[in-house]
Amino acid sequence: MSVGIDGGDHNLFFIWPSLAVHHIDRHSPLYGLSARDLVDPSTEFEVVVMLEGTIESTGQVTQARSSYLPSEILWGHRFQPITTYNEELIGYEVDYSLFDSTLVVDTPLCSAMELDEIRSNVCASPSNSLLT
Repeated sequence: MSVGIDGGDHNLFFIWPSLAVHHIDRHSPLYGLSARDLVDPSTEFEVVVMLEGTIESTGQVTQARSSYLPSEILWGHRFQPITTYNEELIGYEVDYSLFDSTLVVDTPLCSAMELDEIRSNVCASPSNSLLT
């Protein structure tokens, strides 16, 4: 799976919280996955995440690993922002108590593939001449 860093390149410097992002498009292995698939016990896959880096002060390589099963993936959720600007201190603050907190976002329950098909059918429909 292609994963990038939201708002930056692939070289991280961990002085600021960063969000790893996988965009679900035609090239994604999750393209055909729907909300129903995540709760279906016959859906079997695992997303394994590995983060590897170098400790700047020692040059030592370190690695963190985690994995996620379908039942652990929250459909239609986004991580809550943990940084805020404090005008009194004239700087940003990080609230680590929100580290694992998510917000529900309006997300279709169908797969990205089904959504693309619906959009292409709506746009191709002769009754939608205003869209063309």
